[in-house]
Amino acid sequence: MSTSLITIEPNTSAHEIARILVEKRVSAVPVLDGKQVVGIVSEGDLLHRNELGTEGRRARRLEDLADTQNAASDLRLDGESARQIMTPAVVTVTEDTCLADIVRTLKHNHIRRVLVMRHDALVGIISRSDILRALLLRPEGVGAPTDRHDDMVRYQVFEVLWALPGTSPWATTVAVTKGVVELGGAIEDENMRAPSRMAIEGIAHVREVKDRRSVLQPY
Repeated sequence: MSTSLITIEPNTSAHEIARILVEKRVSAVPVLDGKQVVGIVSEGDLLHRNELGTEGRRARRLEDLADTQNAASDLRLDGESARQIMTPAVVTVTEDTCLADIVRTLKHNHIRRVLVMRHDALVGIISRSDILRALLLRPEGVGAPTDRHDDMVRYQVFEVLWALPGTSPWATTVAVTKGVVELGGAIEDENMRAPSRMAIEGIAHVREVKDRRSVLQPY
């Protein structure tokens, strides 16, 4: 997932949202009210706008609309802020959702991205391009992944770390080369260093664990 998140507030203007999407080279931005996710605005939400002459609405006045769904749609086309433009029904997954389930979620909901949550906090976003990058990490021609492959070992290392309190997996970097696991970044509880290293050594096909984690310093 991408963890360098670019977010906006509900009162962010349509013009400012367009600027962010173009300058930051992203296709969508989550909308946060404080720390709570309340919606998402994508490129598609800005393609049909009155300013561009691309709205494609039927020629009739908004106040004459009897269909409230069409009225809501027209309000989004003319909306001046993220609160009016955004898609409020946001599809999310958790950090431990497997890749296969993420792909099924994207296909089932006909969407291009999902937000990744840790409890109620937004921690990342996974798009179709992120999944393509995962494909590029697989050696060409190897077929389906097995537990012998380094990327699968790396996945299992993170599973171990998430299961152990005080290991700070969100602050840990993991590299695996031919079964040799290198841990970098930081660990919250020094007392968990040895137990977590031993647990990782117990993963199938791990030949060695090089632990270079520092202790996470409080601010």
